[in-house]
Amino acid sequence: MRNEINDYLRAYEQMNAFSGTVLVARDGNIVLHEGYGMANHEHEVENDVNTVFRIASISKMITAAAILLLHERGALDIDKPVGSYLPEFPVDGRMTIHHLLTHSSGLPNPVGLNTKANMKLEQVIRKFMDNPLEFIPGERFRYANSGYILLTYLIEEVSGLKYGEFLDRYIFEPLGMNRSGYETDRRIVKHKASGYSAYENSMVNGEFMDMSTQAGAAGLYSSAYDLYVWDQALYSDRLLSRESRMRMFTPYLHNYGYGWHIDQQVIGGTARDRMHHGGLGEGYCTRITRFPRERVCVVTLSNFLLSPLERINRDLASIMLGEPVSQPVHPQLSDTKQRMDYSSFAGLYEAFMPVPVAVEAGRLFITIFGFKLELFLVSETPDQADFHAGAVYVRVSFHKNGSDEVTGATVYWLGEDGYEARKSG
Repeated sequence: MRNEINDYLRAYEQMNAFSGTVLVARDGNIVLHEGYGMANHEHEVENDVNTVFRIASISKMITAAAILLLHERGALDIDKPVGSYLPEFPVDGRMTIHHLLTHSSGLPNPVGLNTKANMKLEQVIRKFMDNPLEFIPGERFRYANSGYILLTYLIEEVSGLKYGEFLDRYIFEPLGMNRSGYETDRRIVKHKASGYSAYENSMVNGEFMDMSTQAGAAGLYSSAYDLYVWDQALYSDRLLSRESRMRMFTPYLHNYGYGWHIDQQVIGGTARDRMHHGGLGEGYCTRITRFPRERVCVVTLSNFLLSPLERINRDLASIMLGEPVSQPVHPQLSDTKQRMDYSSFAGLYEAFMPVPVAVEAGRLFITIFGFKLELFLVSETPDQADFHAGAVYVRVSFHKNGSDEVTGATVYWLGEDGYEARKSG
C-alpha cells in the first residue's frame, strides 16, 4: 500500500503538479510520511517530513477548538450573542458565537483589505464590521473569513492572551505540536517551505501576504505530522470533551461544523463518513481529510498553490480503503509551433465565477482566480475540444453545437469535479 501511494504521488511530482509533504495513517499507524518536490527552488532545498507550511483555512478548525475550550471553562457561551462579549463593536443582537463558527453570521468579507500590510486585529475587523450584514444571522450559509477573524479577537478579549499565545499554551504545547504556530510580526519560521504559483506556463513565486490580515481564519502554519497529532487528539478527551467534539463535528447549514466540512465519500461502493477542510494561500495549498469510522487520516500540504489536492486526498483515501485508483497522466499537449484559430473559444464563461478565455498573439489563455494560464489542445471532435493548461492540472472541455459554434465548457479546476460553464460573451 505504501508503494502504491508513493508511486501515485511521485507521478504528480514528475508532472510538476505537486510539491509538499504527505502523511497517511490508519488506526494510529502511519503508512506513509514523505516529502515531494522542492521546499525552495532558489536554494534547491527539498521538502521532507519536517517541512512547515502555511495551512491557510485549515486554521479555522484550530480557532474553533480554542473557542470550545473557552466554552468548556465557562469563559464564554457559544449560544450567546457576540455582542455580550464585544460591546465595542456594533454587532446585530441576533448574531451568536455559533453563527460565527458555522459561517452563518451574515458578516461580509473584508473590503479594501491590504493583505501586504501589517495590521492590528481591530483594523482588520473594521474592514467588515462597518458594512451591513448580507443576511439575517442563522438564515443561511456563506463561507467567509470574517467570522473567524472576529473569533480571533473574541479569544483575545475573553482569555486576556494574544491569539498565538493562547494556542501555544492550551493546544500546541499540550499536544506536542512543536512545528505549529501563528505567523505574526513577519517572524522567521524554521523549515518553512517557500510558496509558489503559476503564470502562463511557468512556476513563479507566490505573492507576499502578511498573515496579520488573516488572523485565526487562515494565519497558522504547521507540519504534516503535527496535523496528524491534531487528528489523533480528536478521538479522545485529551483536548476537547466529548460534548465539544460532538458540537464541532455536527453538520449544520451546508454540512459545515465548527471548522470542518462534514459529508460522505463513496469508496468501494460504500458511503464513508468524511470530515475535511482545505486551505488556499499565496503560494500554498493544503488539505486534511479524516474518516472517523475507519480511523483514516490523509494530510497533504503543498507549497504549490495550484496542486490538485482535492483529487489527491480522495484518491489516497480510496487506496487506504482498498479501492484502486488511476495513476495521474499528463496528456500529450499540442505543438506550440502549430498555431490554430482559437477565436471561437474566446469569450466569458459563467461557472463558479466569471471565467474569461482570450486569444493573445495566437495563443489561448484562461484566467481563474487571477491566474492566467495558457491552454493547449489535447483532442478535438465535432462536438468537443479538450484543452489542458501547461503549468498546472487544469482541464477545459469546450462544447460545440452542430454549426461548430462553442456554446459552453466544463472546467476541471485543481482536480475537483467539473464545473459547467455557459458561454455568455
